[in-house]
Amino acid sequence: MAARKASVHTTKTMLARLESFSARNWTREPSDIKSLRKHKLPPMGNFPGVFYANFNTFWLGENIQVVRQLALEGKVPVAELNRMTAALLERHAARLAKWKLTNTVRLVRDLAAYFAAGRPRSHAQIVRVAEATMVAMDRVNAWIDAMIPWSHLDANLKLSKAVR
Repeated sequence: MAARKASVHTTKTMLARLESFSARNWTREPSDIKSLRKHKLPPMGNFPGVFYANFNTFWLGENIQVVRQLALEGKVPVAELNRMTAALLERHAARLAKWKLTNTVRLVRDLAAYFAAGRPRSHAQIVRVAEATMVAMDRVNAWIDAMIPWSHLDANLKLSKAVR
């Protein structure tokens, strides 16, 4: 795991960073989403990247919900939750980097470094940071999801027949 060694935030500064990220991305389309709209890979242009980014941000949120639940239960030691969360976040950052979500990746890597450094010192701190992370990542996911014309796809998509 290659957690960033740059400035590792305290819980207070990490929460402020998450809240600022969420506020900045709430009412206007974030620059990451504008970049995603333009990011094209052969042979299908930007369609696969948008889909994968949507699923990657969705699963990041799901994983953080699991971390939150484990912290609420208080049965897993804080040090183990920190280590597991840092590893999950590094993996998600690597996936999101493929889609050029620069600001989101920077935040996720900073979160990974924060957890790797053992900055949450209690289950309650993990819960607070997990909840703020869920809001921040769910907002990015909502912007990506809004790009996908789901009803049009549903009306026009014909799945391949079963392979025999």
